[in-house]
Amino acid sequence: MVCWDHLSYKSTNFVFCFRYNLLYSMSFSSRIVNGALRYRAAKAIESLFSPSPTESNAQTGPSVASRLRQNPYYLSLPAIALPAQLDLAAITYLRENSLSSPKAIEDRSELLYNFLWSRPLLSESQIIHQMEAKNLSIGDVGDSDLNLTTAVLSHHPDDLTRSRRSSVWKSHEMALEEWKSLTYSGHNCELYLTARLAPNFASACRVFYEIRKRCPKFIPRNLFDFGSGLGTITWATNTVWPVGCIKEHYMVEPSADMTALSEFMFRKSLVTKTPETVFHGIYHRRFMPATKQTYDLVVSAYTLIELPGLRERLRSVSSLWDRTAGFLVLVEQGTKAGFAAILEARDWLITHGGEDLFIFAPCPHKQNCGKKDSLCNIAVQYYHFGLTREKSEPLTEKISYLIVSRGDWRKYQTPVVEVDPPHLPRLVSYGISNSRPILHDVCLPNGSVERTVFPKTSTDKSLYYFVRHARAGDILPGDEASVTDETTHLLNDSESNASVDD
Repeated sequence: MVCWDHLSYKSTNFVFCFRYNLLYSMSFSSRIVNGALRYRAAKAIESLFSPSPTESNAQTGPSVASRLRQNPYYLSLPAIALPAQLDLAAITYLRENSLSSPKAIEDRSELLYNFLWSRPLLSESQIIHQMEAKNLSIGDVGDSDLNLTTAVLSHHPDDLTRSRRSSVWKSHEMALEEWKSLTYSGHNCELYLTARLAPNFASACRVFYEIRKRCPKFIPRNLFDFGSGLGTITWATNTVWPVGCIKEHYMVEPSADMTALSEFMFRKSLVTKTPETVFHGIYHRRFMPATKQTYDLVVSAYTLIELPGLRERLRSVSSLWDRTAGFLVLVEQGTKAGFAAILEARDWLITHGGEDLFIFAPCPHKQNCGKKDSLCNIAVQYYHFGLTREKSEPLTEKISYLIVSRGDWRKYQTPVVEVDPPHLPRLVSYGISNSRPILHDVCLPNGSVERTVFPKTSTDKSLYYFVRHARAGDILPGDEASVTDETTHLLNDSESNASVDD
C-alpha cells in the first residue's frame, strides 16, 4: 500500500492513495457513506458554533474551541491528573510500607500492567482446565471418596457413574472457587497501586463526566462500588460531582490488603492515624450484601474479568442491576477480553433487564453490536503516577464501557435547544481527522456501523469542525437528511479532487 507521508497533498497520487485506502481498509460496509449528504448539523451544534456578530467583530466571548468543549455531544477530555491529596497519599503509603526501592516498584509494576492488559476472558471450562494443569488432583476421583469406593465394591454401574459425576462436579466447583486471576495481597497491592491508580481514576472520570455533562439533573446520593480495589471510583465520583453530594459509599472488595490500602488513602490526615476520612459515609465490605437496597449509581470497574467464568459474571451483572435505581456503569480495559466482558453484560441486560432498561452510552441502540467481531473502545489520556518519573507527557488508556439507566435517562437532562432523541449516532473509530476529507466509523441507531467520509467543501461548516476534532466515543451531532440513492457511494473524481484541493 502506498504511504501517505511521502506524497504531495495536492497531487493526483494522493487522491489515488486516499481512495485505495478507503476501498481496502473497510471492515463494516462495502460502500462509503457521504456524510455531507447523509447528515445536516443538529440545532445544538449550530447554535454553539455560530458566534454572534458582536463576538465575530469584537473578538469577544467564548472561542470556537471553548464552545466545542461546552457542547453536550463532545465528550472527550484533556489529560487527567490525580487529585493532589490522592497523589500524596499514594506516595506516602509506598514510602512508609514498601520494602522495595521506588525504581524497583515501578519496573515491576510495568510487568503487572502488561499482564493485566494481555489476560484473556476465561470460561468455566478454561478455568477448570487451567486449575487441573496446576494441580493434577483436581477432578481426579480416587479410592479416598467413600461413596465411589462403595459403588465400585457393589458393582453398580449406575451408582458408579453418579458418584463419579458428583465428585467431578464438586471438584470443578472447588476449582472455580479457588481460581483467582490475580492474588491481591502484600506486594501485589503495591504494584497495582503504581500501575493502575492513575488510569483507573482517569477512566472513571471520563465515564462519569459523560453522565454529568448530558444529564446535569442527575446528582447521585449513594454509590455502590463492586470490586472497589484502590477506591478510585469514590475519588472519581467526588471529583466529577460536588463533594458531599454522595452520602453513602458502599464498597465491596474481597481482598483485605487492598481494602487496607484504600482506607489509608481515604484518611483525612496522613500524619495522625485518625478514623476521619476525606469523604463521609465510606463503608467497606468483603462480600455482596444480602439486602436489596438500591443505589443511584452502581459501578463495576475492571472487575468482571476477575470473576471465574461466564455464569459468575452474569450472576454479578444481574445482582448489580437489581441494586440500580439510577445508572449502572460497567468499565473494562479496551482489549478483546475487556470488550467481550462488556458485550456479555450488554446482551444479558438487553434480554433480561426489563422494559425500564435504557442504554445511555456508548451504544445508540439495543440491536446486536455492529463491532462484535472487532473491538469497540475509547481512549482516555492521563498523567502517570510514579515516584521517580516525570509527569510531563500524558499516557493513553483504552477502555470499553457500558452505561444503562433504570427508566428514561432523558428525565435528567436540561436541554439547551431541544430534547435529545433516545438514540444518537456515535463515533466508534479514531478516524483520519488530520486529513481532508475526514473519515469516521459511525454506529447508527439501527445497529449497523457505517464508514462515513466528510468532505470539507460540501459538509456543513459546524459539523465539519466538530468531526475534525472529535474522537471515538463522541456523539455525532447530525440529524439524518433525506436519504437518496446518492447518499451511499464512493466519492467520484470531482468530489475527491475538490475535497483535497480545498
